[in-house]
Amino acid sequence: MDEVGLKKNCIKEKKKMGGIHRPLYGTWVADFMLRQVAGRFMLWKYLSDNKIPWQRRRQLGMAVAENTPTASSLTKMGKMQTAGCRPCRIARVARGESTDGLAAETHGHMNCAGCKGMAKTFTAVHHSIWRHLYDSMHAAQK
Repeated sequence: MDEVGLKKNCIKEKKKMGGIHRPLYGTWVADFMLRQVAGRFMLWKYLSDNKIPWQRRRQLGMAVAENTPTASSLTKMGKMQTAGCRPCRIARVARGESTDGLAAETHGHMNCAGCKGMAKTFTAVHHSIWRHLYDSMHAAQK
């Protein structure tokens, strides 16, 4: 079967099983990884390319593992109405600001200083890690 025939066959199977907004093999990761042509080979090719910054490769690994689902990915799956960042929305409401024009909640947004809703958490984590490193270095000097 050629690739076009495979795609048509997969779409028919998905429609039978409840639509294209649900994974065929149980999870979106399984659907991607079980593809004959694309799945594991494309993931390996992307993750082993040293030209791609490490942060982007790490974000892809997190996304494929589905260990941190974001509003953006949940919206694509039909589980949420909007892809706006939830922590940013909460922070804006707490400050009494408008919630219009929220940034999309993606791995990149959540893991950078651009997410105002996570700023205190990231600062606390940063200080905790720094204290641990400082204490470890101080203990090693004795």
